[in-house]
Amino acid sequence: MDVVVIIAGNSYATQRAVINCYDATLDFPGLEVGAKLTPVLASLMESGFSLVDYDGNGNVTTYFMVREAVVSACNPLSAVEGRLNTQVTIQTGAGTESGTLILIGSDVIEILEPSGDILLIPASSIESVI
Repeated sequence: MDVVVIIAGNSYATQRAVINCYDATLDFPGLEVGAKLTPVLASLMESGFSLVDYDGNGNVTTYFMVREAVVSACNPLSAVEGRLNTQVTIQTGAGTESGTLILIGSDVIEILEPSGDILLIPASSIESVI
C-alpha cells in the first residue's frame, strides 16, 4: 500500500493552493514543494490513489491519499512464454508430462509427446513448468 500525505497552503503570490509538505518516500513526478495542488491530486488519482480524508482551515489543507496494492492472479501460462518448440516438463495434479511445447492458447497449452501423441493441458491444471 502506498500512502501520501500532502499539506497544501494558499499562496498569496499565485492565488492558488500549493504543496508545502509531502511524503518523500514515494517517487512521484510533480509531487514537490511549490507544485500546484490540483494537477498533482488529479495525477495521483489517475495512478490509482484514493482520497481517504482531508481537513483544513483557512490557511492549510491536509490530504491523506492511499493506493492499495494490486493483487494479480498468477497466470501459469506466463511460465511458458517464449518457449514454443522447446522441450518442457509440466507438473499437474494428475502427474508430470514432458514433450515439445507446440501451442500456447489463451487458457491451454499443447505438448507433442515423444510418442507422437498431442496432449492438451488446461492452464488451471499447471502447477509448475521446467
